[in-house]
Amino acid sequence: MPRRCLTLLALLLLLLQQAQAQYTLPLQPRSGLLQPVAQAEPSARRSRSVGPSTERLVLPPLPASAYTEVLGRGQMARVYTFAIERPLELGADRLGQYLTDGAGNYSWQAVIRSTGARNVGLRLSHFALPRGGQLYVTAADGTRIGALTEQNNSPDSLLQLRPLVGASLTLRYDFPEGYTPRGEELPFRIAAVYHGFRTWHPEDDDFDTAHPGEPLYDLGGQRGIKGLLCAPNVLAYPQRWAQTRSTLQIIVGGTQASSAALINNTRSDGTPYVLTSAHCINSLYSVTDLAKVRARAATTVFFFGYQSPQRAGYIRPAEEQTLSGASLVAYNEDSDMCLLRIEGLPKASDGTSLPIPAAYNPYFAGWDRTEQPTLPYFTIHHPASSTKRYNEANDRSLSIEDYDISGAGGRAWWGKHWHVHSWATGTTAAGSSGSPLFDGSGFIIGALSGGGSTCDSPYDDYYWALARSWTLPAGSTDRLGGLEPHLDPTGSGATTCAGYDPLGTRFVQRLSLFYPDPATPDQQRLLPTDTYSPQRSILELGNVFTLPAEQRLRILGAYVVFRSTRQLAKTQLPQVALSLSQLERSGSIAQPISQFASTRMGAYVAYDTDKGSFQDLRRATRLDSIEDFFPNPSPEELSLPAGDYLLSLRSASGDSLGLPLLSYSGGRSETDWTAWIKGFDGRWQRNLSLPNGAYWIDLLVETAQPIRLGRSSTQAEEPTRCYAYGQQLFLEGDFTRYTSVELRVYSLLGELIQRDERPFMSRRQSYPIQLPQGNYLAVFTLHHSSGSQERLSLYFTQP
Repeated sequence: MPRRCLTLLALLLLLLQQAQAQYTLPLQPRSGLLQPVAQAEPSARRSRSVGPSTERLVLPPLPASAYTEVLGRGQMARVYTFAIERPLELGADRLGQYLTDGAGNYSWQAVIRSTGARNVGLRLSHFALPRGGQLYVTAADGTRIGALTEQNNSPDSLLQLRPLVGASLTLRYDFPEGYTPRGEELPFRIAAVYHGFRTWHPEDDDFDTAHPGEPLYDLGGQRGIKGLLCAPNVLAYPQRWAQTRSTLQIIVGGTQASSAALINNTRSDGTPYVLTSAHCINSLYSVTDLAKVRARAATTVFFFGYQSPQRAGYIRPAEEQTLSGASLVAYNEDSDMCLLRIEGLPKASDGTSLPIPAAYNPYFAGWDRTEQPTLPYFTIHHPASSTKRYNEANDRSLSIEDYDISGAGGRAWWGKHWHVHSWATGTTAAGSSGSPLFDGSGFIIGALSGGGSTCDSPYDDYYWALARSWTLPAGSTDRLGGLEPHLDPTGSGATTCAGYDPLGTRFVQRLSLFYPDPATPDQQRLLPTDTYSPQRSILELGNVFTLPAEQRLRILGAYVVFRSTRQLAKTQLPQVALSLSQLERSGSIAQPISQFASTRMGAYVAYDTDKGSFQDLRRATRLDSIEDFFPNPSPEELSLPAGDYLLSLRSASGDSLGLPLLSYSGGRSETDWTAWIKGFDGRWQRNLSLPNGAYWIDLLVETAQPIRLGRSSTQAEEPTRCYAYGQQLFLEGDFTRYTSVELRVYSLLGELIQRDERPFMSRRQSYPIQLPQGNYLAVFTLHHSSGSQERLSLYFTQP
């Protein structure tokens, strides 16, 4: 059968990098031209103008073929394309007008509109601002870049500006005070406009919403999640859990999303090496100067655990588990190979670097540099900058072949790439570039350069081979050109290297009754849906889980899962405080075992191209299900006895959390669960009294053995039951089985409200209650003649 022909060629992806824009000064323009609401422009400045007559430049809408072409050509490169370049090369002779205030101070101003754009970026050439000159670029919504000054000058006289939301930009250049421009003078030219056709504005209804430097998580569209249904979530393949832990999403320059993987070396010492593809770092070979490639590598942000917590369906995952900054360790354009080292590791009090946090659950994948890898061949990747997906190849063997995409200005590699002819499961997409190709032993054998696969046509993807990128180029003494000096630092000559688990024999596990943790693949799970979104605010949240046996563990942090609203999408998420307490056998609620609060929930690390540094930015919150993670700053080891535990969450500031809840649409299961909410009016509701229940919080723990959650061993069996009716609580059962019963009534904040102890003398006993309006927890402790105890718990509402 002839090889399926590739119908699409790759093109150099259009990336909006902020090269050399390392300083932005907090200066204001000399007049209110850019802030007409706050201050009117002086009349003298309005009336006098010199220079060109074309103040506005309106670029016509792009034809549909332009989008089809760029998406089609970019498809092969597998790096996410979100803008189209529109070359201009305009200066003051073609655009803008001069303005003067009559006092010898001059400015130049112009408006550029790219019709139909969701955001607009600029590339400036001949950029050489004199001392005292100030450039401002302002979007329609008032968002402004600037002042840009002489500190932004670079040796190549180029400046790339990040996109601003909207279709138009206003440029304003203030000449140095007292300087009179001669002729059509301007210390820069507008080399190109970048027409953004995918947006990251959080208030938009579009599915492809994200902020700069954030994973795009495109819910809709042909190449979004809905167009990638053939590539399943990795949690559906728990047998690949180690390799899943090694796979990362990376974002370079705040704009370019790709895939990568932690990789081991023969010392197995946890050196934070990350394998990816060269074109993910050099902007598809548009950056050719090695010093600039290193500068781009330094902007890399690494997202750990960016995967939906569900095996089927999608929840936008936590983005808080990030590390930033990288150095270029190995790099070879002749094969598309790239090896990075993470530099932004957490620091100890003495300033030394600590390992990757245990909460990130890292794993350093092994490798195989031979040319006879074992099957099956599979990959884990982030297509369309989405959650981790799994592919498995149809191929029974692989061969190293040529990969030529030079026809569209790309590259050609001869005898350097593994060719995956077809996928039995999954497809790659833009954003998959740099993802690892694993063999049957779970060892990395290569990383994705590009291809043409889709769900409808899952054929022809190419991965650069470790086997052909291992040794240094002939005659070279530069360690940069090959992987061997770094992945085999002991000089062992090994052809394979096993993976390295920095956790050793420990497990990092999400304690959840809803989301399947690969550490406990056989545990029954409930299925969360988004069937309920309360309209009123939430002040405190909580849920109960049961430990069937004593456990020693470290609480690493907590996940919060909720469904967003439009109002929440426009504000920052509140910070929260968590408390873990035991529900004792006697029925009392013990003092908190562990308490900790979030400090940056809802934030993610990104490279700010304006400031030339890493910043904590607010993540996009849209009308979908979303999870956040916040760490425990003091994860000391705890010994928790078997029993029930109350996990509660409230706003750290005492204000309303305003987090609509993610709900469960089924009934109770053998694993048992419960939860509560409390509204702004102070009334509590048990989850089962809401439509289909509610759920929102999990602990992340480190243990010696996986924990399997279960039912409480003290839970009383039928026919004993308790219920509330009117102003009384009732207990029914076989009185011959018990000698006495103790009742304790708590508020759901753990306050003891009422206590009653009496003999169990009839088949039904009633307990009068006089409580303020609200929700309460009643705990009946039944004492057997044998000395044993049983417990019944009731959550009830006092109208």
